[in-house]
Amino acid sequence: MPHRIKWLTEAHYQDPLVNYGSTEFVLQFQDAAEILRKWRNPHLGRSSREGTIIRLANEANKSVELIRDMLLTTELDAKTEEQLIEQLKILTFMMNYTLPEALELVNKDLLLTPEDIMKFIEKHLALMRQELGKGLSMAKTMLSRLNELTDIEIRDQFGRKRRVQQSDVLDVLGKTLGNMIIRQSSLRPVDNIDARPRGKIRKRETYKAAILRSANIPPPTIETEDIRVVDKDRLALIYFIVDVSQSMSKTVFSGGLTRLDGALLTSLGLYYYFNLTNRRKRREFDTFKMHLVPVTEVPYVIDDNKKLERFLFEAEAKGKTRLVHAVNAVMHHVYANYQENDYDVQIIVLTDGRPNVPFKGKIPGRPDKFLVKYFEENASKTKIETRECMLQLNQLFNYLKKSMDRHWEISYFLMAPEKFKNSDLYRDTKVMLGGITKPILIDPTKIDQLGVRIIREAIQE
Repeated sequence: MPHRIKWLTEAHYQDPLVNYGSTEFVLQFQDAAEILRKWRNPHLGRSSREGTIIRLANEANKSVELIRDMLLTTELDAKTEEQLIEQLKILTFMMNYTLPEALELVNKDLLLTPEDIMKFIEKHLALMRQELGKGLSMAKTMLSRLNELTDIEIRDQFGRKRRVQQSDVLDVLGKTLGNMIIRQSSLRPVDNIDARPRGKIRKRETYKAAILRSANIPPPTIETEDIRVVDKDRLALIYFIVDVSQSMSKTVFSGGLTRLDGALLTSLGLYYYFNLTNRRKRREFDTFKMHLVPVTEVPYVIDDNKKLERFLFEAEAKGKTRLVHAVNAVMHHVYANYQENDYDVQIIVLTDGRPNVPFKGKIPGRPDKFLVKYFEENASKTKIETRECMLQLNQLFNYLKKSMDRHWEISYFLMAPEKFKNSDLYRDTKVMLGGITKPILIDPTKIDQLGVRIIREAIQE
């Protein structure tokens, strides 16, 4: 009976993320981070280069066997037979001399990229070209495929090894991290009784309902019938603003992984999380539309897979933190692309530094007089340009929150250790977000929990 249960489990309940012949292959967050680093930097992926040569050797070996069978068992004209013999010589030469030497040089870190391997093989075959006096078309065809042959060796938490093609890396990681977030976010605490309708309470709407029911300001009580919660079936636009400034290059993991690595993995995980959630709901229209907004010199909105892949591959921790520019880009993207509907908008900001580049254009709304007075009267160590950015962010956020055309929500995550709460910057940030939201502190060493924190704090709870 136990063996039947095992068959049933493997046949019908396979892990939809990473399944390379074993349902027990489990990737953890740091495993995923290491894979992402190898994918982003070919100099780190020796196993990728080894895989390139091994796959070339396997293909050459299969071709040799096929050609030998054809020569021995098939009636061929003289010209075709001569071409096959030429190909057989080339493949044998590559298997016996060229590829073994290339593999040895890779192990010595003398060939660092697929391009290096290609150049070495071309030089190695130059002598054979001169000897034969003919163009080696077969070798050229094989060499042209080197860019595709970039397997990356991956290990799970138990040391088991698998290989994944470069073209599949993001899909494997995205599904792994997306399902990880789904599993984590499904774990709810059971130590308290939740005596309210399921969902996140909208305090403002609940308060208004109580005023209308009781005809008093303030209402004497809040009754069950007054409670208003987030409609989880409502269509929503989600914009994840990710800080990629210079300060994100700080190392936070023992393996040399940076805050930027954690932010990139979280971005990828959230992107796939919402895709998986949409598929589970099986509706005509996607419930969630996920967008990524890097805080670069010119912030832009990523809303398709190709842009996401390009960003994840090229992202560098450099430059300053243009948060105001990023929020402004989100606002214009919503108005330019979703004018005809009233989707709810969720803006999620993730930063570890401080906004330090004020926006020079016109910003909608009005400056908050209380915040202006606060910065004038308090002897804060926060820099002047950061204060100006905070005034602009406060003005933008208040304008969006008071907007009548759609419902806007803002979440503000600070990637910093617990002691950061004692700093002037944290206190100023908290005042800046007063009446809008509260800053949520994320310990950089626990960034593997960032995805689920975002879902719980900003989307579900």
